[in-house]
Amino acid sequence: MSSAVDTRVEASIAHAAETLFDAQRPEGYWPNRRPTAVLGTAGALAALHIADPERSRDLIDRGARWLRSAQGPDGGWGGTAGATPQLIPTVVAAATLHLLDRDGHRESVRRALDLVRSQGGLEALTDPGMAHMARTFLALAGLEDLTGSRRIPLELLLLPPRLWRGRLSFRVAPFVAMAFIQARHSPPTGLGRLLWRASRQAGLRALAQVERGENQRGGYGGDNWLVAVVCIGLSCAGAPPAAVAEAVGYLRSTVQPDGSWHIMQGLDLIGGSYVARGLADAGYTDDERLVRARQWLRGCQQDQAFPVFDAPPGGWGWEGPRGWPNFLDSANVLSALAPAGEEGGGELRRGLRWLESRQDRTGSWGTFVPDTTLPNDGPCPYVTAQSVEALLDGGASPDDPAVRRALDWLLTHQRPDGGYEALWYRGLTAGTSLALVAFGRAGLAGHPVARRAREALLRGRLADGSWGPGETGTPGDDPSPGTVEETAWALRALLASGMPADDPQVRGAADWILAAQQPDGLWQAGQVCMHIRNFAYYVDGLIVHGLALKALGSYRTALAADRHEGREAR
Repeated sequence: MSSAVDTRVEASIAHAAETLFDAQRPEGYWPNRRPTAVLGTAGALAALHIADPERSRDLIDRGARWLRSAQGPDGGWGGTAGATPQLIPTVVAAATLHLLDRDGHRESVRRALDLVRSQGGLEALTDPGMAHMARTFLALAGLEDLTGSRRIPLELLLLPPRLWRGRLSFRVAPFVAMAFIQARHSPPTGLGRLLWRASRQAGLRALAQVERGENQRGGYGGDNWLVAVVCIGLSCAGAPPAAVAEAVGYLRSTVQPDGSWHIMQGLDLIGGSYVARGLADAGYTDDERLVRARQWLRGCQQDQAFPVFDAPPGGWGWEGPRGWPNFLDSANVLSALAPAGEEGGGELRRGLRWLESRQDRTGSWGTFVPDTTLPNDGPCPYVTAQSVEALLDGGASPDDPAVRRALDWLLTHQRPDGGYEALWYRGLTAGTSLALVAFGRAGLAGHPVARRAREALLRGRLADGSWGPGETGTPGDDPSPGTVEETAWALRALLASGMPADDPQVRGAADWILAAQQPDGLWQAGQVCMHIRNFAYYVDGLIVHGLALKALGSYRTALAADRHEGREAR
């Protein structure tokens, strides 16, 4: 084995680990450094303008200045300042500026709407829910008329939850809020008017039930964008002032010093779980600092049911011990806990049982509600593969019924080009990579489906040895520059598929990650996380380090195996 290569990998891992441990809080978690977001800011400004215009005037003025400064040269906005423009952030930001001051922001709004028209207008939004959301914000600003829009059937909530839960899933809160806004701007007629009073009460009860499960009053999913939409909806519905005040209070408490807002406030848990598993794979499983991190993760396991999703206790959400339990975050935490076994009070076993209980009847996993028909929830190849890996990490065998059913689903749901998608990460690299890891872990690396996935992944390799999202044609999925996250996913997948460490494509990926490491020992995060599928992305400041360490740890293990088998890494 080349000692130079080995030394570089060891030094990189040690540098990253010590920097991360230095940043770790005494409680065991890591603070998440991520940029603020266009949707979070625009939504909060619109909500405060409608629900709290006088008291929040200073916040509104400061936020509007930030929003204008984040506009790109072409007139558009991406998920964060400077990101590739996407339709939803551009429409919402333009509508908000027009709502705040149509004369003062006239030029900014004109440039944005010109860009939207040049990209096909709202007709280019293939998701009906997102198209309606965009039209609603334009209507709030007086730029669109909701008359004649497809009516949101709020009376659905008058039925037993088991009849609507799978259809609405995690969109319950925005579904109610959008119905309230629509009714204000385009009042129901006929039978809809007769049912409105009962439907309105059912909607208010649903929002109250969601809010009761949150970590902070007025915070819906810890998501400033969603809080803003709900706040506007409550205002339009003439909801009790206390409910509106709680949403306003949440937004006022989460504004940043520069006048902007994050999309998601509480992403420390998912990022921390990535970091904890990355450090374990890098050789720090028994380090007392990592023990403390696992204690914090175990303490965030939910001990209460979440009725809106019909979820029992035992899962994890991104915010902490309360909030929205979901399968992706839970699988990530379980993988972080698994290297140390059951060192706590049974959290690992309970979590594994919880994850198995949330599997779809078909064998896949979505994200929030099993067997949902909502496309933006599931089933998801990435979440399914991550859940398979979590179960295998927890001691299940490849022949375990839950694992077997998931693998069978993955084997029969490959794209024609060989790749796999992910609901919560852009492009095809993440989903294809995780599917390959699942196949490799289960002894299926030689299966024709796995070979096609590897070929698809290798086709996406860039000339400099890195990976980006691949050629997807989706705004925001810029295929030209690689990211550390996507390159790390790909490197670990290629190794899991059986490629040796001395393969030039494997070595090139590792070299690229090593070269991308910053002087402080960490890596620059890319805009790879989806907030709204294919329509709005964000940057998570922690997962990049966990993914890089997992990949380098796997590479180091493969180098050692090559040495043991007598192969030299060239």
